[in-house]
Amino acid sequence: MNSQFSKNLAKFRKRSGLTQVQLASRLNVTPQAVSKWENGSLPDTEFLPKLAGILGVSIDVLFDLSDERKTEDLEQMISDRVRQTPPEERADLIMQLFYAAASAYHDYKLSPPKYPENLELETYAELKTDYEAAIARLNEDMKYFCFLKIPENGIDSYTQATDAMVHLFRTLADKDAITIIHYLGSAHRNRMQSLEYISKQVGLPLDRVRKVMDNLDRLGFVWRVSAEITDTPSIIYGYSYNTVLASILVLAKSTTNYIKFLDLYVDTYTQGPFRSKAARDSAPVPQAPLWDSTDDTESNSKEE
Repeated sequence: MNSQFSKNLAKFRKRSGLTQVQLASRLNVTPQAVSKWENGSLPDTEFLPKLAGILGVSIDVLFDLSDERKTEDLEQMISDRVRQTPPEERADLIMQLFYAAASAYHDYKLSPPKYPENLELETYAELKTDYEAAIARLNEDMKYFCFLKIPENGIDSYTQATDAMVHLFRTLADKDAITIIHYLGSAHRNRMQSLEYISKQVGLPLDRVRKVMDNLDRLGFVWRVSAEITDTPSIIYGYSYNTVLASILVLAKSTTNYIKFLDLYVDTYTQGPFRSKAARDSAPVPQAPLWDSTDDTESNSKEE
């Protein structure tokens, strides 16, 4: 039994992305102690619960007394893997995790798809079902993924037009606004700037800068304060780093670039995410998916 425990300990430690030194540090023991455990010794019983928790399995699994598949903690495994990954490499890991999850929807007959590397063409992965929608850009110069869980009655109630939404799109329809957003978003955190300084840096007239900044302020993308630098108070602005705004601009670029090449493409939906009552009442219910992703090819391209 000791031998099986040692093998399982080494296996689950490596699967969690931990070295012996890292595992020892989290248990507050020496690396030599972990090495002994993996070579036939048993830890004191007081270490077993914490050890199992770190590795994302039960004590029974460590001792080979039950099936790992019934007891493994997937969320803990992912959390441990992300924590053990250097910060500058975590984004690539997250992309790989998303790609692996999306590939599970594909009815592949051989081996599951693997995240592509060294892409020359602009390549996406897309998922469209009745329950979720997702799009990801896979190229190294700009990676992202966007995942949407579709409610039973669709996204209509959440996406109804409001004055604020219309104001947002009108603001972003202004090329000068995008220029200013790019400039503000490249500045260091908590940097405050006057309208005059921004105007000089972006090469736009002061009146244009003032109008754009007023619109961005109304949307909450910038914040402004009154600063008493001289006898006359001045208004200065800071950028709020709105994550949704950055995502909108990235998605807008992908939307306007016709997606021609898909490395992973799953399309099994019978109705779109907008499911108004009128459409549901008038449209027939399809009896089968419009397209079945049973093809086992590694990639698909879309014709214009």
